[in-house]
Amino acid sequence: MEATTSTQHLEQAIESFVEGLEGLESTLVKFEEALLELEEGALEEEAPEHQNGQNSKLLSPSEVCEELGEDSAVVYCKLRSGEIPSLRLGQDLKVRWADLQEYVKGQQHLHFLGQDNGFRER
Repeated sequence: MEATTSTQHLEQAIESFVEGLEGLESTLVKFEEALLELEEGALEEEAPEHQNGQNSKLLSPSEVCEELGEDSAVVYCKLRSGEIPSLRLGQDLKVRWADLQEYVKGQQHLHFLGQDNGFRER
């Protein structure tokens, strides 16, 4: 009798566990779909603006190279060092358009300061 009750409890626990896993799987599938939609939307040419007015477009490293007119080795070095802020979406490295614009402004500011102090680029 005790073995039957223990078996029933074990079967109920397993059933409950499987139901939990199925619910988790469903949630993960929905989450993955939402991420894919977000990534697709962010990669479109006309990216939506956030409430704060910033463009939410995400750039690939090759697009960053094009925007900066830099070699890929230089850009990857700046991405790895954090000089150009980036984020990972799965296995992809992306740069927010607004972050790249801030980086460019900072570079222009440094260039301007160097000229004010009599330093010249070589």
